[in-house]
Amino acid sequence: MNFSLKGKERSPNSARVRYFIAIIFTFYIVQAAVAQVEPRVKPPGGLLPYKSDSLKTTPPSPDSLALPPTDSLRTKADSTKAKPQQGDIETTINYSARDSIRAQVDGKMIWLYGDAKIVYGEIELEADEIVIDYGNNTLTAHGTRDSLGNRVGYPIFKNGQELYETKDIIYNFKTKRARISEVVTQQGEAYLAGDVVYKNEKGELLSRRNSYTTCNLEHPHFRIRATKTKAIPNDKIVAGPFYMEFNDIPLPIGFLFGMFPSPRRSASGIIVPSYGEEKRRGFNLRGLGYFFDISEYIKLALTADIYSKGGHALYANSSYIKRYHYNGTVNFAYSKNPDSDNKIETQSFTKDFRLTWSHSPQSKGTGRFSASVNAATATFNQNNFLSYGTQGNLYNNSSLNNTTAKLSSNVSYSKRFTGSPLSLGINLNHNQDLKTKQIDLLLPSLSLNMTNLYPFQSKKGKTGPLDNFSIGYAMAAQNRVTNNLGRLTPTAAHDSIAPFTGSNFGTFFANGKKGMRHTIPATFSFKALRHFTISPSVNYEMKWYDEQQVWKYDTANAVIAKVGTEKGFKNISNYSMSVGMTTRLYGMYFMKNKLKKIKAIRHIVNPSVSYSFTPDFSKNPQYFTPIHDVKRDIWVYQDRYVGSVYGGSSIGRSSAIGFGIGNNVEMKVQGPQDSVARKVMLLNNFSINSSYNFLADSFKLAPFSMAANTNILNNLLNINVSATLDPYRVERIVNEDGTWYEKRRDDYAWRSGSVGRISSATLAMSTNLNPKARSKETSSREKIGKSDLPETEKQFLMQNPDAYVDFDIPWSMNLSYNFSYQNPVKTSQAVKPTINQTLTMNGDLSLSEKWKVTYSSGFDIKAGQLTMTNLGIARDLHCWTMRLNWTPFGYFQQFNFTINVKSSMLQDLKLERRKPYFDNL
Repeated sequence: MNFSLKGKERSPNSARVRYFIAIIFTFYIVQAAVAQVEPRVKPPGGLLPYKSDSLKTTPPSPDSLALPPTDSLRTKADSTKAKPQQGDIETTINYSARDSIRAQVDGKMIWLYGDAKIVYGEIELEADEIVIDYGNNTLTAHGTRDSLGNRVGYPIFKNGQELYETKDIIYNFKTKRARISEVVTQQGEAYLAGDVVYKNEKGELLSRRNSYTTCNLEHPHFRIRATKTKAIPNDKIVAGPFYMEFNDIPLPIGFLFGMFPSPRRSASGIIVPSYGEEKRRGFNLRGLGYFFDISEYIKLALTADIYSKGGHALYANSSYIKRYHYNGTVNFAYSKNPDSDNKIETQSFTKDFRLTWSHSPQSKGTGRFSASVNAATATFNQNNFLSYGTQGNLYNNSSLNNTTAKLSSNVSYSKRFTGSPLSLGINLNHNQDLKTKQIDLLLPSLSLNMTNLYPFQSKKGKTGPLDNFSIGYAMAAQNRVTNNLGRLTPTAAHDSIAPFTGSNFGTFFANGKKGMRHTIPATFSFKALRHFTISPSVNYEMKWYDEQQVWKYDTANAVIAKVGTEKGFKNISNYSMSVGMTTRLYGMYFMKNKLKKIKAIRHIVNPSVSYSFTPDFSKNPQYFTPIHDVKRDIWVYQDRYVGSVYGGSSIGRSSAIGFGIGNNVEMKVQGPQDSVARKVMLLNNFSINSSYNFLADSFKLAPFSMAANTNILNNLLNINVSATLDPYRVERIVNEDGTWYEKRRDDYAWRSGSVGRISSATLAMSTNLNPKARSKETSSREKIGKSDLPETEKQFLMQNPDAYVDFDIPWSMNLSYNFSYQNPVKTSQAVKPTINQTLTMNGDLSLSEKWKVTYSSGFDIKAGQLTMTNLGIARDLHCWTMRLNWTPFGYFQQFNFTINVKSSMLQDLKLERRKPYFDNL
């Protein structure tokens, strides 16, 4: 604890768990209070008590039979064996002074003047004047007045790690009690100021006519005025009659007693709820519960919501940590909500749950376990706020999580085997689509990998022609469980999704898809003609399954249908070969003297050519079933492993040559302010890739894939472009009824004067118009890490730096434009090209040094409407803060207005008015 007459910056302990047991406040500032009776504090009157001098003799007993003390026959012990009497001074007192030292031996008094200093064990005292009274076992220190009459040289008293800066102090070094006048005491994040403070041997502070505040100014914006207080170190502050004062204006209502937390460690306690009203669920109490401080490493909070129309919700949030090993959080939520809002006592309810688990290893051993679980019922996000009831929800004002249509989870364990090239990985995966209600589970996914071995490398350091030859091995196994039953009938247009319930899980698990794949690649590379790198490779793949499908032609429906499965061990062996060649070409163009700033332009070209061969496995009856399609009068080779975890084999031989080219362009620029030339990228990348299959029956040339990326306007705007070009001609065929459809022809489009058909394309542009704000994310993380915020807030803001309001950046505006185009071959004239365009904008604006406006919005050009829009206003009030967040329209419309104390100790000292979006459900 620190005592000072001057306000100091807060130095809170962010590791403790914050709680607020009892504070009652009116004018809508505090909405809940808890009081506890404590005995009134009575500071001692006058000087602190002390024992008599040990050198004084004890008066004789009034007993008349008692012999005089000089009788040697009646003495208790021989004088030669008697122990010397010990005084109250336990160790040597070292003292010094700049001006003078005056001592009175008989009176046992010492006066020190001018920069006086005393060291007595762990006690250190510095002041302008100090008086040592050996007779009364006290130290007295105070300042003096200078030539202008101002007090200087205030005492600085240190007792171990406790530091006191005060006006006057009297300390009894025997009883370890002190009387301090006009002092400001820092207890954690709070400041306790009192006219007179008494310190006892337990370190407890009893004060009169004092104030309590978390504002670190010498003249605070707010404080709680009390006649008497008792501060228990690392625990709490108990106040007698008190009242609130704002800017020296007292509120008219006071209270008889109160208790304010000042812990250095977390502690168990009641969690005070908030109240509200909803259209669907009625009046409510949210967040009522209890916090369990199980240990330093495990915390648990159990809370509940209660609604007047019969609904309720339960939450269990826990965090754990094992230092230098791992840490994690577990959150579980269960809710029961009425299906409608037109009845007070409805009998129809919807039950939902959600489970999140995050586990992160901290050590770097050979084995690592991690988990990221996010699972919920399909209707959870429709009936509940996804962030409500989980850690960090107080700081997350975004409702974007409730627009999420998919959830995923992953639990993994990896192990490296020391002294061997092998590593093992085990994963449990979960993927869930909340719209289709399809759930896919991998229980488990197993992988065993071997790093590449170089068998021809010499251990003696000699080089050889086969040094780069390597061979590897990888094994993967999966057990895939899904509630997607597929198309139950040959004429079904969609897959059938069964309810994922506990009763159905056994059936899903028994019908799960299982498989194992072994891959052995062998690669080699060497230089040819100094500038070319040639890389041949051979890949062997083997797949193991426990069943294969049986197909036949359904004459009734004129389709190929699955009629069953054949159980037993099944093996598939595939292999392929390839060789690639790459090089790099440089071109440099030096500018003429007319353009002095641009020195040169360099063009780098990366051409690549490859050849691959894959045999035809369709003639193997164990891989494919030959079926005669009577309707089309053709033979179809139906894959017997279609839909399996690793698929089957390829149909038809492939002897293909692949080719591609990559480009980037940069220039050297040297302006008048540049000492040396600097590089400026003109084109980060521009690539074109395709392939040609010599053995294909038709459409031997694959579509061209193109991609480009660049920054323009001095890195102000980033542009990404990608497209797929179909080189074949597309013909429109008109039916007899006038309808038409399109069909690809095995004829190159350029023969008819066209370059081809763009089947798909994307364009993405993004920028931040403020150069300073472009590095906002990095700078924000640095500021968050150095701030005095509690640790939970720090972790949240580190992961979401945009949520941190940075008053140092006057404005920022992030703009992004996304364009996508899909133009497939039209099977009917009803099929149209698909174009999606979205424009998003977010940023902030500082109206003044303390006012900040935040905004985020977007426009869906195809739908012709705005996306979810959020507006916010933040005001820095020094020790207070004010925030307004508003979503003015849409399904997730809401607002939240809060004025609260910044200190985490007084987090319930606030004025709040909110209407979250789930009130509209």
